[in-house]
Amino acid sequence: MNFVNVSFSRRKSSARVPLGLFVALGMALISSAQQQPPVPLELQNLNTMLRIRADSQEGGKDTYHGRGHVEVVYHGMKLTADEVTYDGASGEVAGTGHVLFIDPRSHIAADEVHYNIRTQKGWFSNGHGFVHTSSHPRPKVLYTENPFYIQGEKIVRLDENTYTVKHGRFTTCDCEAKGWSFSASEAKVELDDKATARGSVIRFLGIPFFYLPYVATSIARKPRHTGFLLPHVGTSSQKGTVVGAGFFWAISPSMDLLLGLEYYSLRGLARRGQFRAKPSDNTKLTVDYFGVNDKDKVRANRAPGQSVKAVGDAEDFFDGFRGVADVDYVSSLAFREVYSPSFTEAVNSEAHQIGFVTKDFGAYSFNIYASRYEDFLSTQLVPGNAVIIRQTPEFSFFGTDKQVGESPFYFSFGTSAGALGRTEPGLDLPSLSERLDFHPEVTLRVKEFWGFHLTPSAGVRATRYGTSLEANHDPLTRLLGDFSLDLRPPSLEKVLAWSLWGRRLKHVIEPDVVYRLVKARNPEELANVVRYDDLDILSQTNEVEYSLTNIILARKNVPDGTANTPQARELISWRISQKYYLDPTFGGVLGSNSPIVWEPTLSLTGFHFIPGRRLSPVVSDLKFAPFSSYDTELKVDLSPYGGGILDAGITSHVKHGVYGLAFTDFFINKNTYSNLLSGSTSSPSTTTTSTSSYHLLNLLATYGDVNRKGVSGAFGVDYNLVQKIAAGAVGQLSYNFGCFGLNVEYRRFSLGTIRQENVFRVAISLANIGTYGDFKPRDRLY
Repeated sequence: MNFVNVSFSRRKSSARVPLGLFVALGMALISSAQQQPPVPLELQNLNTMLRIRADSQEGGKDTYHGRGHVEVVYHGMKLTADEVTYDGASGEVAGTGHVLFIDPRSHIAADEVHYNIRTQKGWFSNGHGFVHTSSHPRPKVLYTENPFYIQGEKIVRLDENTYTVKHGRFTTCDCEAKGWSFSASEAKVELDDKATARGSVIRFLGIPFFYLPYVATSIARKPRHTGFLLPHVGTSSQKGTVVGAGFFWAISPSMDLLLGLEYYSLRGLARRGQFRAKPSDNTKLTVDYFGVNDKDKVRANRAPGQSVKAVGDAEDFFDGFRGVADVDYVSSLAFREVYSPSFTEAVNSEAHQIGFVTKDFGAYSFNIYASRYEDFLSTQLVPGNAVIIRQTPEFSFFGTDKQVGESPFYFSFGTSAGALGRTEPGLDLPSLSERLDFHPEVTLRVKEFWGFHLTPSAGVRATRYGTSLEANHDPLTRLLGDFSLDLRPPSLEKVLAWSLWGRRLKHVIEPDVVYRLVKARNPEELANVVRYDDLDILSQTNEVEYSLTNIILARKNVPDGTANTPQARELISWRISQKYYLDPTFGGVLGSNSPIVWEPTLSLTGFHFIPGRRLSPVVSDLKFAPFSSYDTELKVDLSPYGGGILDAGITSHVKHGVYGLAFTDFFINKNTYSNLLSGSTSSPSTTTTSTSSYHLLNLLATYGDVNRKGVSGAFGVDYNLVQKIAAGAVGQLSYNFGCFGLNVEYRRFSLGTIRQENVFRVAISLANIGTYGDFKPRDRLY
C-alpha cells in the first residue's frame, strides 16, 4: 500500500541560539497547542478507494494505527471506532471502543471488530444492530418496514448476505420488551433467504413462550424453506380438539410440496397436501388434497372421504398452445358439508373437473376439451347417488366471422367431435357414445340507413348422437335450421344541462329488437336427445326479444376544448327485456310434465314455462356505480301474469377508508312460480307454507386491514330469512402491535342434522416472518 507518510530527521545546526530564546519559543508553542484543537490526520489510497481518518496516527510500511475518532471508508462500507489497526498486506482491520459498522444492508455496533476489507468477512464482539431484507408486503400477511434486528456475544459476517450469531437474539420489533423475539445459542441469518437457530426460546412481551431445539424461518421476498412447520392446536364442536403439524419441502426454486396431518379427537386422522409449481411466469399449477378416515362411531353424520382441487394454466406450453385445468373433486356431498371451511362451499352440490388446450390461428381456433360433472342428489353415502356427465377429449375447430371477398357477407362455422356419457338413477345408457356437430352460419352486414342497423344471419346445425333416450337407444341425427334478424334503431342521446357532483351527465337510450326462428327436421325427436351440455337443449322456437337500455354517463366537468379530456364512466345503466313466443311449446317439446329448461328460456332467464305461455318474465337489470368505491346491481324477474316478483337478487359493495361492506340478497317466490307453471291465470294463492319462498342474505362487513396498527376484523353471515336461522356465520378479529399480531376466528355452521358446528381458531403473526397457528392468512375475509 502507498501511504502519505510524514517523517522527521534531526541535523546539527551551525547557528547558536540563546537558551532563553529557545525556552521562550517552546513556551509559546505549548500555549498555542493548548488553545487550538489537534488537526485530524488523513490517509488515502486512490487505487483501492480506501480512506482512513483519525485524530492521531502512526505506522510503518504496511501497518497503520489510528487513535481518536477513527473512520475507515472502503467503497460502500464505513467503520468507526476509538482505535483502529490496519494491515495493508492482508487487508485486515481491527478496531476497539464504540465500534460502528455500516454498509448498504447492515448497521452493527460492537465493542470490538475484526474485518477484512478484501474478503468482506469479519466478526464483532458483543454486537447489536440490524440488517435489511428485501421482503415486500404480501396479501393478508403482516408486514412491517422495520429491519431484522440482531444482537449476540459474537456476530460473524461470512459475506454481505450471511451472518452467524453466538448466544444471540432476533426480532423485527423496535422494542423487544413490547414485541416478540427469539433467542438462540447458535443461529445463522441469510438475507433474502432464511434464518435458522438452535436452542431457541420464543418470547412475547419479554416473557418466554415456548422452547424449540431447532427453528427455521424464511425472510425472503417469497418465503420458501424446507423444514417442519410449527404445530397448531384448535377446537371444534364437531371435530373435537384439533392438533396438526406439517412438513414443507422446497423442491426447487419453482416447485414445492406441503404435507400435513391433523388429528381430530372426535373423528380421527386427516391428511393434507399441497403441490405448487411455477416453472415460468406464464405457467403455474396448484394441487390441494384433503382426506379424512372418519371413525366417528357415535354421531349419525359420519362422513369419510377426500377432495382434490387443482388449478393450472400454461400460456405457451407447446408450439403456441395454451392449456388450462380446473379440477374440483369430492367423494361425497356429506364429506363436503361436514369438512368444507366455508358455508358457500359446503352447500354446493356440484363438482366440476375441466381441462382444455387451445390455439388460435388468426380467425380460427383449435381446441381439445375434457370434463367431468357431478351433481349429488343427497348426502347419503350410497352408490349412484349423483348425476355424472363425462366428456372424453372432444376436438373442436371454430372459425369466427370472416368476410367473403369484398361482399357484405361474413362466414363463420363451428365443428366438434367427441365421446360423452351420462349416468343417473333411473337412466340406463351406454357409458360413452359419440357426438358429432357441425354448424356453419352466414351473416349479412348491411350499411346503416337513417341510423338503423339491420343484421340478418342464417345457419344450419347438424348433430349426430350415438345414442338416444328411445327405448332401444338407437342413434339419432338432429338437424336444425336457424334464422335471426337483429334490428337496432338509432340511439337517443342528450347531454343534460345540469351537473352532479362536479360532473357533466349524458343520457343514452338504446333499443334493440331480435327476431329468431329455429326449425327442426323432426321436431318430435328433440325430446329424445340425451342432454350432456347446452348444445343438447336446443329446440324449435319462433320468438321476438325486445329490450330497452338506459345509460347515464358521467364525466368530470371541464371547459370544452380542454386537452386530455377526462374519460366518461358509466354511472347508471338499466336494461329491461322480455321475449314473446309465437310458438309457446317450442315445437311440442315443452309440456306441463317436462322438467327440462330449454334454450329459448334459458337464454333470457333460468326458468321454464308451460304450454300457452307466450310471454316470458320481464327481466330488469339495474346497475349503479356513482363512485369507484361503491357499486350495486339489482336483477329482478317480474311475472307478466300478475303476482309481482318471481325472483330478485341484489349485490352491493362499498369501501370507505378502513370500512368495507358487501352483501348479496337472493329471493325466489315459490307461490308465484307455482301459479305460473300450473297455467293458472288467477291471483296468486294466499295459502303459504314454510317453504313458500326462498330468501337468503349474505353479509360481510370489514374494518381495517392486517397491516394497520390496532384492531381490525370482519364479520360475515349467511342468513335464511324464511327459516330465520343463520346457516353460516364467521367472525374474525386481529390486533396488530406493529411487529406482531394476535388473530382469532369463530365460525358457526348450521346445516341441518349433518352439521351443527362451532369452530375456534387462533394464530400469532410475526411481521415479515409468518403466521403460527390454525388460522391461516388465506382464510382471512379482508
